[in-house]
Amino acid sequence: MATSAKAVAIARELADKWTKQVATTLPVLVQTVDANGNPVITLSSDPTPATGEKVIVVRVSPMTWTSTTVIGTTTSQPCPTIVELCTEANYASTNDNIADILTPVELLPVLAECVKTGCMVKWYVITNGTVPSTSVMTSTYLVASYQDLYWSALKSQ
Repeated sequence: MATSAKAVAIARELADKWTKQVATTLPVLVQTVDANGNPVITLSSDPTPATGEKVIVVRVSPMTWTSTTVIGTTTSQPCPTIVELCTEANYASTNDNIADILTPVELLPVLAECVKTGCMVKWYVITNGTVPSTSVMTSTYLVASYQDLYWSALKSQ
C-alpha cells in the first residue's frame, strides 16, 4: 500500500519538532522511506546506529484499508494513520536508569509528539542486541498501543 500525503505531512512535522526538542540527546535525525513509500525517521546518538546505542526508529503510514461496498468496490479511505516507533530493550530488561539505553527523559519528548499527532501509536521493543528497524515492527515485538478517543477526531479535520 502506498503512503498518503497525510502520513508525509505528519512525519515532516514530527521531524521538525524533534530537531528542536531532542537535539542534545539524539542529535542525528535521518529521514528515509520504506518499501511502500512511508516516511521513516531514525533518531540516534551518532550517524552509525548500533546495538546498545540510543536509537529510535519511527514510521508513519496509513492504516491498511480493506473495506468494500455491497457491490464489491473499494470504499473511500477516511485517512486513519499510524505512528509506529521501535526501540531496543534495556540490557537487563529493567527500568533502573542504570542499564537503560534510553532513559525516560529521552523517550518522553518522542512519545509525547507521537501521541499528539492524534494517530494510533504503536510501540515496538526489539530484543537487546538488535538495532531497531521497521522490519521488526510486527506483533511479536509490540509492547504498547494507544489511540485517544477524542483527539483523533479533532485532528482529522
